[in-house]
Amino acid sequence: MSPSPITDRAPPTVVTNGAPLRSRLPRRLRVVILFVLSLGIQSGLWSSIAPILGNELGAISKTHDDLLRPFAHLAYKVAIIGLGWSLDYDYIDIGALTLITNAPFVYLLTTYYDVSLATVAAFMNIEVISIALPTFLLRPQSKLHDPSAPLRNRFLLNSFQVQTSTSLLAVGVYVVVIWSALKSGVLNTFLIVHFDVRTLEIAHAETPISIAWKTFMAGIAAKTFLLNPSIGAVSGSATPVNPFDAATATLPETVKHNVWFFSRRTRTLIQQTTILSAFLLANTIQRTLTLEGTDLVGGAGYAGVWILATVVCAGWWTWVGDTESDNEL
Repeated sequence: MSPSPITDRAPPTVVTNGAPLRSRLPRRLRVVILFVLSLGIQSGLWSSIAPILGNELGAISKTHDDLLRPFAHLAYKVAIIGLGWSLDYDYIDIGALTLITNAPFVYLLTTYYDVSLATVAAFMNIEVISIALPTFLLRPQSKLHDPSAPLRNRFLLNSFQVQTSTSLLAVGVYVVVIWSALKSGVLNTFLIVHFDVRTLEIAHAETPISIAWKTFMAGIAAKTFLLNPSIGAVSGSATPVNPFDAATATLPETVKHNVWFFSRRTRTLIQQTTILSAFLLANTIQRTLTLEGTDLVGGAGYAGVWILATVVCAGWWTWVGDTESDNEL
């Protein structure tokens, strides 16, 4: 007996027209919500944990009223959220950027102000969670961080060996730069002049192992923010570009052809390094100026040590991590 036509039908497909909540909210409104949520989460977490940790940070902070301090913090928060949103950073990108830009301040607290591990761990976690969590809620994960999304160099992003070795390379660079600054006496002398440091004992006792332990997460964050986006950068061949013609080219086109001639991967790495360096400088200055006895030159100079290490990392990755097989623009 032949089967009934009804039983031969394919299972019905249910089509839903409802869009995800984050896609129904206006883009500008989501940015405002992200900013408010970030400040609210940060304030709530600090209020909850402050009675447990005590007043270690308050004891080394400036006590006089300074209206510029909260304004500088808010301005920095607006800048990092606004830039992250405009560049389509997801929670992993913005979390990595936040972690590494706060690493110099955390290292300063643990090494020169003898702040406890519990306090600096709480500080770092609150900073990262307060911006990464609302970003996770309001913005979808990027293709770069989706293991199943098709990308040209997905195998490198999913490779444990590649990710581990490049992270260790970053940690090694931070160790070498900081260790050299310490053992040469340059960093300690500079901080004594421009900071009211509480102790040099920990700095004199530093070893490459202890520095590696303190900068381990910063190295992973640097790899995540700098290298991975450059590995996943889409080749320029996907969008054909007209050949350069010197006879008809405008001045901006001529400058771009002669200066900005790198591969898409390298251009992405340069862009990320520039962004990270700028935020390292801004955040380190505004953080260190909250400490008693610090000045602007001190904050900028101390940030320069970390910026140097970041640029060296990017240079290494440009040399050893070039995954382009051609010289596409």
